[in-house]
Amino acid sequence: MIKEYKDSIRVLAYIVILTAINYLFPFLSLAVMLLWPVPIVYLVQKAETPRVILVIAAAALLNGIFFGAFMGLITVIGFGMVGFIIGNVIKEDLSPLKTLIISVIAVMISQALVVYISANMVALNYENLIQEAINTLGAELQDQNLEQLIRAQMIYIRMIFPSLLAVTATVTGIFNYYLSAWYLRRRGLNIDLYKTVSSWYLPRWPMSILIVISILMRSNLIFLNLHVYLFFLAFVQGFGVLMYFLSSRNSSLLLKTFIIFLIFVFPPIFMVLILLGLIDLWFNLRNQSSQPG
Repeated sequence: MIKEYKDSIRVLAYIVILTAINYLFPFLSLAVMLLWPVPIVYLVQKAETPRVILVIAAAALLNGIFFGAFMGLITVIGFGMVGFIIGNVIKEDLSPLKTLIISVIAVMISQALVVYISANMVALNYENLIQEAINTLGAELQDQNLEQLIRAQMIYIRMIFPSLLAVTATVTGIFNYYLSAWYLRRRGLNIDLYKTVSSWYLPRWPMSILIVISILMRSNLIFLNLHVYLFFLAFVQGFGVLMYFLSSRNSSLLLKTFIIFLIFVFPPIFMVLILLGLIDLWFNLRNQSSQPG
């Protein structure tokens, strides 16, 4: 009987261990966030749905007891829900592209639920956050202009928060998909994997039209957020172009990692890649036969 539940027990242990790592070593939280859904994705392939739900519920109970009620909630509406959805999409044998898209949408819904519920749990007050930031930074420099700048930036961040949430969810969903697929293949499951980011491209006309509309309508909050997200997608395509040319020159993993690090610490590179992505939309810089241009 223990053998029958071996996978379920192992997955439950993995989830609790990952949560403990997240709790004890906060600097590893990003890695844990990307790995959390993977055990559940695997269990979905091995067990029936009622057992998967039971394992998620048991993990939520244990995480709630050991790490607090909020972590128990995250287990259900966070990585539990994401892993359950990705696992079932893979199990239904949908195309790799559809699986990737659904993975991203699942993470978007999950993160939106987490933010909404957590904001209500702690009675989040944006005005208090702005004032706290001003008190922390402005008091040190005693600069009225700095105070106004901080307030303006905080207000702007609040305005574009939905698009920032969509960006982080997209990146997380992409990693969740590829890590899950990689692990399942390592475990002997024969599943198709979507192509690497160096071969990605976005539909030219829809992207171009939406970008123009979002630029013209930026005064509207919805189109402002759409504007931010579309330029992130352009960055993804530009990043794909960069990875393509690095791979074509057999660049080392160390060099690729260093360039990715530079993107985060040197913002102008981010802007260059957005421009590169927009150019590639129309001129097919990688000469891909499947990409128009």
